[in-house]
Order: sequence, then structure tokens, then C-alpha cells
Amino acid sequence: MTIFISILIAVLAGGVWALSLRRLRQRRQLIAAPKQVSRTLRAYTGGRWDAVIARAPGCLTLSGGADDGEWRPAVELAFGHSLVQRDRCAEAIAHLERGLLLQSARRQAHGGDGSPTAAEAKMRHMLGYAYAATYQASAAIREYRRVLATPGLDPAIGTRVTAAIAALDQSD
Repeated sequence: MTIFISILIAVLAGGVWALSLRRLRQRRQLIAAPKQVSRTLRAYTGGRWDAVIARAPGCLTLSGGADDGEWRPAVELAFGHSLVQRDRCAEAIAHLERGLLLQSARRQAHGGDGSPTAAEAKMRHMLGYAYAATYQASAAIREYRRVLATPGLDPAIGTRVTAAIAALDQSD
């Protein structure tokens, strides 16, 4: 009888734990956004590039009003990054550029300084790669130099970006 009660308690505790985790997951939304946008950004964080590519154009046609500035840069960047992951670099450039511009404007509107964040450096690196893949070496080098100017850049990333610049310089 005590074994049965122990098993029953363990199952109930596991059920409560699972429900708690599920509710916690639902509360982790960082950006106030329409449901379609939240789904798209969850697909992005899950690495489901094709889902992001399918959903992002619909998200970008939405008008979010005052909250638009919160989520639109994230969707543009997620869309651009997903396109790069699927070797559609020419299409990705416009979304990465627009996303970085919107993100910078948002940061400055909230009193931030002009220096890019580590997340923006990653997207600039992605933009540089897209330029390089579409044979726009000078634009790629410009973006890579912006990455190198990021405060607190990981030295390993700096080494890779410097190597990419050197390779582009040699190809000219």
C-alpha cells in the first residue's frame, strides 16, 4: 500500500511540475506582439528557418500600432537570418539592413548610446556574409568592420571576422 501511495504522489508531483513548466513557458514572452508574431519568433529561436520564412511576410504586413517598434525589428532580423540559413542571401540583405536600422533607432529612442550590442554585431556579421555571398565585397568589408568596432566583442568572433576581411581583400 505504501508503494502505491508513493507512486501516486510521484505521479501527481510530476503532473504539477509539468503544468508549472508549461505555464512558465507561456509567460516568457519578452516582446509585446500579436500572436502570429510570437509564433514566428518562437520558430526562429527554435531554429525552424522554413517556418520563419513562411510566416514572417505575413507578420510584416501587420500594423501593430505603438507596439510595432518593439517586435518589427526582431521579425525583420529573424527573417533575414533565416533566409541566410537557407542560402537566399540576396533576399536576406534588405531584411537584415531594415532590421538593424529599426533596432538602432529603437535603442536610441530609449536613451541608448550609438554603439551596437552583441546581438546586433551577430546580425551585422550575418549581413556581411550575405554581402560577401552576393559578390559585394566592399559592402561586406564595411559590415565586418562595424562588427569589429562592437564594444566587448568576443575575441574568437573578432578573429573570424578579421580572417573574412583578409579573404575578401585577397579576392579583389
